[in-house]
Amino acid sequence: MRRTKIIVSDLHLAAGYGRQGNRLEDFDQDEAFGALMAHLLAECKKWDDELEIIFAGDTFEFLQVPALEYSENFDPKREYPTSCYAASDEAASRRKMDLIIQGHPVFFKALRDIMAYPRGRICFIKGNHDVNLHWREVQTLIRAALGVVQARDRLTFEERCLSREGLYVEHGNQYLEWINRWPDFEQPHDPSNPRELYLPVGSRFVFEFFSRMERQYYWMDGIKPITALIWYLFAIDYGNALRALKALVRQLPSLIWGSLRTGYALSEAVQAQDQVLQTLDDERRMSTLDISLSERSKFYNQVDIALDLYGVERSGGPLARFGVYGHTVLPRGRDEQRAQRERLARVAEVKRIQEGARVIVFGHVHEPVQVELENGATYLNAGSWTWCRDMSDASHAEWLELFKDPESFMQSRRLTYVRVDYDDANVPHAQLYAFELERAPQQTLWQRFRDWLSSREE
Repeated sequence: MRRTKIIVSDLHLAAGYGRQGNRLEDFDQDEAFGALMAHLLAECKKWDDELEIIFAGDTFEFLQVPALEYSENFDPKREYPTSCYAASDEAASRRKMDLIIQGHPVFFKALRDIMAYPRGRICFIKGNHDVNLHWREVQTLIRAALGVVQARDRLTFEERCLSREGLYVEHGNQYLEWINRWPDFEQPHDPSNPRELYLPVGSRFVFEFFSRMERQYYWMDGIKPITALIWYLFAIDYGNALRALKALVRQLPSLIWGSLRTGYALSEAVQAQDQVLQTLDDERRMSTLDISLSERSKFYNQVDIALDLYGVERSGGPLARFGVYGHTVLPRGRDEQRAQRERLARVAEVKRIQEGARVIVFGHVHEPVQVELENGATYLNAGSWTWCRDMSDASHAEWLELFKDPESFMQSRRLTYVRVDYDDANVPHAQLYAFELERAPQQTLWQRFRDWLSSREE
């Protein structure tokens, strides 16, 4: 019997209804996903092959789904209180998962079809945006949605990683930015309240600040990591860059005690952090930045040092510490993105040795990658099915165009996935594929009419 494994990552399914006004819904490829699953299923049925779909984290966007009471209908245009998005206990997580299932019927129908096939399997690995998969009630709800009553071993939930059959899959957040790390990702409870989940700085930044910005710039979730996004904003939208920076740096105490290395709090970066906070709170000094390029250059240098607390160590060195201003800060954002790519490739080589894996797959960075490692092994990043574009080499003019006319950037999608096939000697061979569409599928008039009828019935 032949075996095929398909790995996808970073789908970020929220509560749905993106076309009805939910600006926090990043996944609009339900029909395309269903078509891909149907194609793969038909292929495996033809040859009686085993098919396993592996989700490598951030499948669900719990941070942007409100925990509503069951008596309350979801309003896609409403901005709910922050507390609704911050809730992470088991009951609240179940309510969020229920909204996700309701908002994506086509997606879950495709997964039900996989599970209806006797040789079909599904594995969910949690990421930093869907750590709520840790809860048993959330898993039970997903099992019910996929019609899994028997053969429960064919639908599994991994706390951190999958390591078997020469394959290693993990989301990857634990190796990158400190703001997205957990002290214990396998038991991700809040030490001060075990009924809640621990949420690091990056998670709180999403529902305390980023979600509001995404309602204005809905495409912004496609730019990773947060530290790179801040630098790009400094070049394009100075006011929002300052607001984003302030929201991030005010989280420092929890970052220090929650995730940083021992002794790191005494470093140059923390001193720079204090200086940045003092500047942000000083109206006179802030007004000086508006008119003095030399003062703004000094401020950027302080920000550069302070953000060492949040991002990944940069192999290229402190590129911004020579006096920069205006759009010349763009290289600093590019360096942040480059550092993430290089870091995960190095971790993949370590996993090859530690786990004896021939195929290593990560997600998290939303950038599809395939790199050959030593001894015939391969590292791949599954990318993302949300909008994502590599802007690391974009010019200042291209960034301005993105802000001015984002729709012109949204039409093309690269829907990537990793396919792993096993040969007769049970050796896995992996390849990165793209299910390409010229544009995101649009609803027909009939589909829009049915959606309208459903909303009226509710």
